[in-house]
Amino acid sequence: MRRRVADLRIATKIVSVSLVVTAIFTASGVVGLVNLQRLVAEQDRDYRVNVVAVDKMTDVRSAVGAELEAVLAYILSDPGFYRDTYAEVIVDSDRDIDARIAELRALDLPRNELSGLKAFAATVTMWRTARQAALDAADAGDQRKAASVVLVRSEAIARAVKDRANSFLDQLVEAVADGARRAKVNGIRNTQLTAALLAAGALTAILLAVLTARAISRPLREVVDVLARVARGDLSRRVELDRGDEVGQMGRSLNETLGVLRAAFEEVHHRASHDGLTGLANRALLRERIAAARPNAAAGLPVAMLLIDLDGFKQVNDAYGHNAGDFLLTVVAERLVAGVRAQDTVARLGGDEFAVLLDGVESAEDVYLVADRLCTDLQEPATYRPDCVITPHASIGVSLWDGEVPIDALMHDADQAMYAAKTGGKGRVVHSG
Repeated sequence: MRRRVADLRIATKIVSVSLVVTAIFTASGVVGLVNLQRLVAEQDRDYRVNVVAVDKMTDVRSAVGAELEAVLAYILSDPGFYRDTYAEVIVDSDRDIDARIAELRALDLPRNELSGLKAFAATVTMWRTARQAALDAADAGDQRKAASVVLVRSEAIARAVKDRANSFLDQLVEAVADGARRAKVNGIRNTQLTAALLAAGALTAILLAVLTARAISRPLREVVDVLARVARGDLSRRVELDRGDEVGQMGRSLNETLGVLRAAFEEVHHRASHDGLTGLANRALLRERIAAARPNAAAGLPVAMLLIDLDGFKQVNDAYGHNAGDFLLTVVAERLVAGVRAQDTVARLGGDEFAVLLDGVESAEDVYLVADRLCTDLQEPATYRPDCVITPHASIGVSLWDGEVPIDALMHDADQAMYAAKTGGKGRVVHSG
């Protein structure tokens, strides 16, 4: 009888210890799950708000840059096709900017980011007021006054628009990075708290504590390591957790967020350096490629700039609509890319104006042969639809570069040659010098 009572007491103690251990690990699991769910919620918000906002603001910054270039080109051009084209760019840019700002306002932005958006919108309004004064002066025929308004009176506002756009975009990117840093800190705290609870349980059940630590702490440390890399700007690492629980869900959510964020950064870089319609390099990227070609030019390897302007592009838009005009621009872009080497650069400068940088060809004669071939290839008919065949024509100006003159002088020489080709009959090639 006494033995049975002793056995019962021992069993009771074992059950009590087991209950304590169970309670410790239950508390550990509950705390860990709560913190993990909070981390998942924070990462989901970063994706739904900040990453989406980065994408929208990238569109706004591209539209701002296009509008600033179009305003200056509008003022410096004479009434007619070119001015009408730049006016359309200004209207389209205003519409895009307003649409993206409205979408940003619809997001659940934090107070400081919302303040940054309001400041940017106010700066845009100030710029439009100053810009309209310049456009009105240009329409009245007073280009000098219009240029004075843009270059003197509203130059600071225009610069402020760019600065505000860049500042707000930087603020959004920093918000994403800050979210990653917060997740890192919370992950570390969660790991520390879990480890403390596990240590308490390990006093009575070392083996169970070790198994639990391996089951919980190791994947959390992997998540923390990935978040630490994100905080340092490294988006290449991914969490590899083949689990169906909340830890696995957090890892998958983090991987999705990193993928979207990396794609957004790559899209930011691509949009900043490429034309949206044709996918060609834009003016900024072209200047970078020209600068990179300077050593070849200085070494005597022929480097040439070809400026190409379509003849009768406005008539195509008037006769068949802007969709036909966009079709023609993409056809021209494809033919130009197909007609040069991989190391050459084809760019769209705006409207119906293109540029080709030939980097290190065999001889000057080869430059002229390439220009003549491109002029011929561009004149091949293009079928817009079964009942509409468009035959493009282009005037091409060619300027060779020795690497000594500034890039702007090279562009100016090619531009003068292109206008000489237009005034001399169109649909032909003219060499500068």
